[in-house]
Amino acid sequence: MKKLVKSLLYISFIICCFSACNNKKNVQKEESVKSWGEAKAEFVSELSSSDTSSVKTMAFQCMDLLKTDSISQALDMLYTIEGTKLRKLSDEEKIQLKNRFKIFPIIDYKFEGMTFSTQGNNDVKFTYYFSKPENPQDAPKALGLMFNPIKIDNQWYLTMKNIGQSSQEMQNRPTDKSVAPAEITF
Repeated sequence: MKKLVKSLLYISFIICCFSACNNKKNVQKEESVKSWGEAKAEFVSELSSSDTSSVKTMAFQCMDLLKTDSISQALDMLYTIEGTKLRKLSDEEKIQLKNRFKIFPIIDYKFEGMTFSTQGNNDVKFTYYFSKPENPQDAPKALGLMFNPIKIDNQWYLTMKNIGQSSQEMQNRPTDKSVAPAEITF
């Protein structure tokens, strides 16, 4: 009987230890959730002028390739986000974008600005013109194009903003108290 009681006490002790460890892990997970404001402050504080220069150079290079009708080369520069994973564009995605730029070719463009927010959510905005006006008094026809540069392991990757991705342009963009987006990885 004494052996049974000792065994039960021993098992109870082990269960309590595992339970305490598990609760500590849950508390750590909850504490690791950052707000959008915290993630932004941390990310932006780590950026340098070379980051700004690298992103701007990539974005302008892509726009110049599109402008000179080197669409395939431009699309080879681009990535996309699937969940929280970064990947190269699929052949189907390239075909869709190629068709878009054939229908609305980039004749000229204007850089509108750049905003850094978090590791996987940033804005580089352009207005691009896809037709010249027949009448000089008319404005050229234009569309907006926004890139989302992503920084992974000190390397920048260029993606295009998708519908639904937040942007500084959005009226209902996340507030500083919103939950920060998950980090993007490969």
